[in-house]
Amino acid sequence: MFKRGFIFTLAAILIFSFACVSFAHPGKLDANGGHYDKETGEYHYHKGPNALQSLEIRRNTVYKAKVERVVDGDTAIISFVFDDGSKYTKERVRFLGVDTPETVHPNKPVQYYGKEASNFTKSELTDKIVWLQTDVEVKDRYSRMLAYVWTKEPTKKDLDDEAAIREYMFNAKLLLDGYAQLMTVQPNSRYANLFVHFQREARQENKGLWGKEPTE
Repeated sequence: MFKRGFIFTLAAILIFSFACVSFAHPGKLDANGGHYDKETGEYHYHKGPNALQSLEIRRNTVYKAKVERVVDGDTAIISFVFDDGSKYTKERVRFLGVDTPETVHPNKPVQYYGKEASNFTKSELTDKIVWLQTDVEVKDRYSRMLAYVWTKEPTKKDLDDEAAIREYMFNAKLLLDGYAQLMTVQPNSRYANLFVHFQREARQENKGLWGKEPTE
């Protein structure tokens, strides 16, 4: 009787433990080190498989990353960061929807307010953890990843909330503080209408590059 009761109790504990693990971490990891969440249907990455040399970047997905180096005001070098703390796959990322003045273009001189924009991005993002949100196209013709950069992990609600976008999306901040101008390249236009409003706001308040005429 005791043995049968012990076996029943042990079986119950094992079943309960399995159920808890499945709930806390639903979905099996695929070859890319990620899975689709059974509850939300969203795709998440958890670790970088050593066997792969590159990561398949998906549209309309949010990735955790570390900014390794800022190239200029709207471009950076990042490494993806996974839940186990490992870093994997470096990518050059072009920030979507914005265009800061040139500072490193091989055929153009340093443009007005370019250094200020570059220095601002360096001070805000270098060595920081960010979250990269893709749109419809994930890379441009130069093989750069295209992304909206969040300084705080966005919730599903944040992705469509203007207050959250103003506070935590770096692309929006570049426009709002006058470090960049609007640049929409179709089909990546999820925030185009909002960005038009942000640029108009910066111009009306004479912020950043809108504050004074460039001097020769």
